Amino acid sequence: MERNTNIESLLFPVVQESVYLKGQSKPIVGLKAIKGIHDGESRVFSVVSDNYRLVTNQEALEWGKIIHRSLFPNASADSFEVFKIIAPNTRSYCHIDIIDKHYTLNIWKQELYVPFIRIHNSYNRSLALKFDIGFCRKLCNNGVIFEKKTVRLKFSHTRNELRPEGLDKINLSHLRKLEEEFIERTKKATEIKVPAMYYPALVASIFKKQFRIHHGSEMVRAQEQKKVDDFKTKVNELATSYQPAFGETAYTLFNVLTDFATNNKDNKIVAINGMQRNSGKWLNMLEGWTPNNSPIPKLLEGYAFLVN
Repeated sequence: MERNTNIESLLFPVVQESVYLKGQSKPIVGLKAIKGIHDGESRVFSVVSDNYRLVTNQEALEWGKIIHRSLFPNASADSFEVFKIIAPNTRSYCHIDIIDKHYTLNIWKQELYVPFIRIHNSYNRSLALKFDIGFCRKLCNNGVIFEKKTVRLKFSHTRNELRPEGLDKINLSHLRKLEEEFIERTKKATEIKVPAMYYPALVASIFKKQFRIHHGSEMVRAQEQKKVDDFKTKVNELATSYQPAFGETAYTLFNVLTDFATNNKDNKIVAINGMQRNSGKWLNMLEGWTPNNSPIPKLLEGYAFLVN
């Protein structure tokens, strides 16, 4: 799937305006509308209290640049790059991935990853302003949010200030620690055998996908079975593409997860961030893995019909 890097599409004017009842000349006390003009069309994204501090995507991006300068040792305006944006057509919320284009992470002398900062912001109040650190496999642009060590800066949406909490902890040493743990997890994943027959069931479980194969309607059951077959085919095709390099391992499954989350054109925009986060959770499930302590049996519960 082609990366969308058109950051200008998110930087349209957004303002807070008074709210009126139809036919009334006086505004409603205590309420404001978050209103934007995008593609020549005016739209109201949400109604908020009048002491709400609107944070525009432009402001969020500027905070992202501050974090970029804190994390990367040779960060500059020239090295800053918008790597990808995820947003619906309404532009009511967005995820903006930014990278330092001169910085890569070499793991076990074979795999190259690019650390990225994901900026979350919304005008419909579906997302709080926050920032995550993730890693993207450079070869194929598959992204993952490293859930266990996600960095989230919380902001107070008050009228007079936008106050970051924890910005002082975001620095190069923090990134190094994240990288060490990410390398440790991925290396361990290459050493854990996971039979390919379980991949479709595990992907469905990790992504919490549901198939109504026991629905009362025969027509619905037939439609759902078609979805099951298509899903298994897609997962098995991805597995086949990664197995020659990594075998039937937890790392192959990790790549299947990130590829499915990032590049499947049938994914809903709203689901991509969560799927990439769940891909990171898979890595962290492996931390306590032993032959007698595997997460696989529990993940397979309710998904046996997907085992090849």
